[in-house]
Amino acid sequence: MMSFHALSDLHFLPPKQTVSADYYLKEFLEKTCLNALNRKPKKGDLLTRKMLPNMSKYIFQQDGAPAHSAKRTQDWCKENLKYFWGKGEWLANSPDLSPIENV
Repeated sequence: MMSFHALSDLHFLPPKQTVSADYYLKEFLEKTCLNALNRKPKKGDLLTRKMLPNMSKYIFQQDGAPAHSAKRTQDWCKENLKYFWGKGEWLANSPDLSPIENV
């Protein structure tokens, strides 16, 4: 995850691991995502400070990958992420505005 203010830790897959909805939920959303969104420091390096100065301004959005669009994943995001754009809220065939893919 990234914002103009901070970055989450990068998550590297173990060899031969595929990204199923279960893996994505347990290893990324429950660990990396929540840890990054719950940071408190307003200052410090990019990997330790708060993702945004005002956390009421974030929108968590995913692409249509199967692990992202699985019902279980969508339900978890709706329950745990205050500002979440669910499946179908991001227009199909719209330009990809995710700069993380250029890392």
